Amino acid sequence: MHASELQVWYEYLHDSRSQLLRASETLGWAEFGRDRGASWGSMLAVFLHVLDDEEGWLQYAARGRSLREGPDRKASGYSGFPALAADEGRVAAATRRFLESLTPQDLARELEISHGTGTDRRTVGKVVMHAFVDELAHLGELGGLLWQQGIEAPFIDWLDYHETHAH
Repeated sequence: MHASELQVWYEYLHDSRSQLLRASETLGWAEFGRDRGASWGSMLAVFLHVLDDEEGWLQYAARGRSLREGPDRKASGYSGFPALAADEGRVAAATRRFLESLTPQDLARELEISHGTGTDRRTVGKVVMHAFVDELAHLGELGGLLWQQGIEAPFIDWLDYHETHAH
């Protein structure tokens, strides 16, 4: 795995996330924040979890810091979709800078990651992929929740995306 591949995958993820957020605006802020029994309750809470995880894993854990130092976003910290979109863009930009800085040696570097039940050793590359896969799953969840509300969720086919965005 090369950092350039990760950059393309994350750009795909960020484009998908941004499109899902724009589609969610159709619901309105209150409905976006209503508990739907999703993995994190509301669609807003799932979206905040995605941002927390990406920032936590890539800006903290992958840099050798504790995940506990990472963000813990709350719905009350946002006044509506524009504020959330601005934060989403900030997280995407920080991820982009991080991925652009990675070397093959960085990806192979082992980290010690503490969690509630102990400590694991993982490479930076595995941490980056973990964050990607977890977020991708939650974005699928958000798409499904939109469909349940009668809103056509955006779908970006990976093959089409890659063909038009690969370097």
